Amino acid sequence: MKRCLSLFLLMLLFLLQFAETALHAYYQKRRGDEPVIKAILYHKDNPRALLLYNQQKFHVCEKMRLDDEWQVDEIRSSSILFKKTSTRSFAEIYLNPPKKTRFHRGWTFFGHPISLWEAVELLAHGFGYQAIMHFQAGGAVVPGNHGGSISRLLQKIMPPHHRFALAGPVLMVLPVKPAGEEWTEVLQRMQKNKPELLSIRYPGLNDSGILFSRGDDIQFVLKKIALGSKTPIQFPRDLHFPVYCSFRDLPFCQILSKIVYLNQCIIIERENGLEISPWPRKVLQKGPWPDLPLIKALPFEPQSGFGPAPPPIIPEHLYNHPLIQQNP
Repeated sequence: MKRCLSLFLLMLLFLLQFAETALHAYYQKRRGDEPVIKAILYHKDNPRALLLYNQQKFHVCEKMRLDDEWQVDEIRSSSILFKKTSTRSFAEIYLNPPKKTRFHRGWTFFGHPISLWEAVELLAHGFGYQAIMHFQAGGAVVPGNHGGSISRLLQKIMPPHHRFALAGPVLMVLPVKPAGEEWTEVLQRMQKNKPELLSIRYPGLNDSGILFSRGDDIQFVLKKIALGSKTPIQFPRDLHFPVYCSFRDLPFCQILSKIVYLNQCIIIERENGLEISPWPRKVLQKGPWPDLPLIKALPFEPQSGFGPAPPPIIPEHLYNHPLIQQNP
């Protein structure tokens, strides 16, 4: 009996040591080189996440590989299951957002503070939209909401003095008064523009392309479009502003038009190509009357001891006379 009890205790001790070894093997402390989850847009059909890894941000979906070591295996509502190549094991990293939730319903968007464009890009990719944002728009966003549509989620996370609009498959975000102009006027100018007419002279603009920009300079973006569409594009040397857009399988004429007109520029057709120019916001209206001569103030000659000469006194009955002459 004692021998059986001793054997049982030895087996129990061995199992405890094996379990502790297994726990240390699969549940280790953070070393600092693991991916950090910034935000998760969760839905069972198309979950996405924003990660920070090796000082770079990654917009990931399931089965996407970050490098030779880390692969996103499954995106969950509050965590991500990674597959590690070196140890042939799985590691689950939790989000731990500042805004907690007790349930998950419909589309769930939770995370740490991120920029407005990062939030817009996540929502656009999750719901299947193209996206573009005005270069003056921006701000911090703290995701922590549920919603059944992209419009509902955008209404909850949009910073003050910002608006969004959906034009077909394109999501557009801009401030209320970009450069002092009403945001509705910018959208009206975009609606009046016909990008398809540009492809009559430049057929390459009909080709579909892919363009992602997270703050690249407009000149660099225009050079990309010119190279992809094989269309000469000119622009002023001092034209500079960051471009935020995400376009997939869209004609280059549409991509160029959306970027240029939303950022308050215009497209001018020249003989040797297209020219991009800022929108002239202040245009002086010249009247039908001739220009008046320039009137200069003449220096006065004060009389001796009395200061400047007073104006001549005109009798009241001559106020309405058509011609008044003053005697020398």
